[in-house]
Amino acid sequence: MIRCVSAAGLALALLSSPAWAGGMFLPARGARALGLAGSYVASVDDGSALYYNPAGLADISGITALVDFGVVLQRVGYDRVDAGGNPQPHVNGSMDVLPIPTLAITWKPSQAPRWTLAGGVWTPYLGLDSWPEDGPQRYSSVTLDGSLLAVMELAAAYRVNDRLSLGLGVQNMIVRFNSRIALSACSELNCAPEDMGFDALTEVRSNSAFTPSAVAGATLSLSNVRVGLAVQLPFFVRTEGTARSRLPTDPQYANAAQVGDGVSLNFDLPLTVRLGAAMQPRPDLSVELGVDYEAWSMQDKISIEPHGIQVTGVPGIGSYQLNPVSIVRDLRDTFAVHAGAEWTAIPHKLIARAGYLLETSATPDSTASVLTPDGFHNLVTAGVGVPLGTMRLDIAYGHLFTSDRTVTNSQALQLNPLQPSLAVPVGNGKYTVATDIISAGVAGRF
Repeated sequence: MIRCVSAAGLALALLSSPAWAGGMFLPARGARALGLAGSYVASVDDGSALYYNPAGLADISGITALVDFGVVLQRVGYDRVDAGGNPQPHVNGSMDVLPIPTLAITWKPSQAPRWTLAGGVWTPYLGLDSWPEDGPQRYSSVTLDGSLLAVMELAAAYRVNDRLSLGLGVQNMIVRFNSRIALSACSELNCAPEDMGFDALTEVRSNSAFTPSAVAGATLSLSNVRVGLAVQLPFFVRTEGTARSRLPTDPQYANAAQVGDGVSLNFDLPLTVRLGAAMQPRPDLSVELGVDYEAWSMQDKISIEPHGIQVTGVPGIGSYQLNPVSIVRDLRDTFAVHAGAEWTAIPHKLIARAGYLLETSATPDSTASVLTPDGFHNLVTAGVGVPLGTMRLDIAYGHLFTSDRTVTNSQALQLNPLQPSLAVPVGNGKYTVATDIISAGVAGRF
């Protein structure tokens, strides 16, 4: 059974929950859009408009459906250098391969042809890595298996005239966090800060069924260019959950216990602005250029509020009540530029796609860890579309090159419930990340 040993462990565990926030949403999602490296804001004309630009729904006739699944294959390596400057053994993250879905249905009423209505569910592309419980990274993360994020959306688009269309989607994000992480309960009496006999494995489960937001968009057709603009409003995540810790193996913690385990976790996901311009230089070729802005600086901290949690039997402390805490994130806004091309290689039989994206990192060196193995991104993609009567099969592949990062000035500290002054940096070392994304989907008109 996992028992709670300290309040500070709760704070550290909750830090691990939003590992896929803070710059860890992968760029581009959906098979057709992935083939274009996300350059699908001005030209979107299927159910992916729920994510990219709801104004694109206005170009869809009749009733359509989109079913799409993506798979993320992420490889993270870490060579930690501890607080004493000692290199630690290399460790690799592992992850379960699970399909990431997109489901969408659109309908243009024949009695109101200027309107298109749509609904669906989508999930951001992200990687959730697991690590050894006794690995050198254990103070940053052990696992996030079982975490879930899904956005349900209802949207409508209105064609104002032949040139201008407007769209709006209302959203609700469902969030579930499952995380494990190690904390230190070293008291300095008979241990070193990273003495494994004083580690406490902490488990957090936190959920939210209601996190509302909205996305709005517009498309404008000029003589030779179609411009698309979409604004995704922030998600203000407020979750409720529990936290428990496994006691250290050192005998002095045999009588430590916790009364209560309820917690609240608060953090923000960013405002996003997408701008694209699509052109058709010849009948069989279309090109789109895009710029994205994500306001990750909104996530400057993670706020954690315990609900009457009291810790008893801690050596040298006795009993005390956990107070609210904040964990500094200090993320930075990100910018991405990208381009995609779609070529009808064989009319009515084969469409070829290719794209490229360049994206800055949200995570500074000072707060980098295996929780957010972020970096400067280059995404190269390719894909195909195969028309099948009133349906279209899309398949795409992308490789995300993430720059290696060597951190020497980490301010991501180990949390110690007994002697906070003993906390040591846990983010120094070299990070390597490589990611493959595969997506396939079917869009059909009925």
